[in-house]
Amino acid sequence: MNNRQQGYTLIELMLSSLLGLMLISGFGSLFVQTQKSGTTQRSLSYMMADGRYIMEIIGRELRRAGSLKNKFDVIGSGSATSAFTADTNVLGSTLSFSQGDYIRGEYNATGFGTTADQPYNINRLAFRYQLFNSGELATGGLGSNNSPCEKDILLTVGEDPATQIHVVTVYFYVFVDASNIPVLYCVAKRDIAKTNITTGIITRTSVVSPNPVPLISNVQKLVITYGLDTDADNAANYYAGETNSNIFTSAQWQQVVSARLSVVLRSDTDNLMQSSVTYTIDGATGSPFTATDKRMYRVSSTTIAFRNQI
Repeated sequence: MNNRQQGYTLIELMLSSLLGLMLISGFGSLFVQTQKSGTTQRSLSYMMADGRYIMEIIGRELRRAGSLKNKFDVIGSGSATSAFTADTNVLGSTLSFSQGDYIRGEYNATGFGTTADQPYNINRLAFRYQLFNSGELATGGLGSNNSPCEKDILLTVGEDPATQIHVVTVYFYVFVDASNIPVLYCVAKRDIAKTNITTGIITRTSVVSPNPVPLISNVQKLVITYGLDTDADNAANYYAGETNSNIFTSAQWQQVVSARLSVVLRSDTDNLMQSSVTYTIDGATGSPFTATDKRMYRVSSTTIAFRNQI
């Protein structure tokens, strides 16, 4: 009987170890690629959903820009000059409305406001409209579901747009937070004009959102170009971008009947791409843009007509 036992040779052990390492490496690489692919798909899905949400929120509000109860009433409360009075430093910004203005905006391709005391300096849009009826901003009514921007300026008991002038101003802007993440915010106010029946004196009070509302993070750019109706045929003759809020005269701002809105979203996670991507925004100063990181970027765009201006 042969009791001799034979084991693996050193070469066999080395070969089996090498094969094992190759298998582990292969499975590890497959796992990493699967994880990265999953992260990429999730990021793309989130960016698409966020883009739709932004377009819905801004679009719903922007369609009402310049709305009046009766835009042809040049004497009563429906006139632009009666409803839209001059307003300097709108909601703490450096944007200003002249009398009759209903929209102002500014875009800077180089970056965003990053100081706590001046969060509104660039990439911003302000517009206003007159309320038609109490249902628009009634507590528990249609207004409470309209927009998160207006949740703190709802009408109270006794306030009636049928007998008072109520003008809503909405302001959207991008601001880099303490974590260096660009966030889209909105803030709103409601101005109420009341006429004393005896004296005829008009007094105005304001209800202002106590705090800006964060809407979406990782908003790389907010770009708006404006459609001007220069021949009063209720259609935009051309679109122009804004790098400076003073480039248009007040009369030109009052000719704006539509806007092209573009929002650039970036992925929350970096190093998803092999190299920095380039993206294009029609009408934007400095386009095409090249990213400074390896995140994913997605551009969402739409054209919005102002319902009361066409």
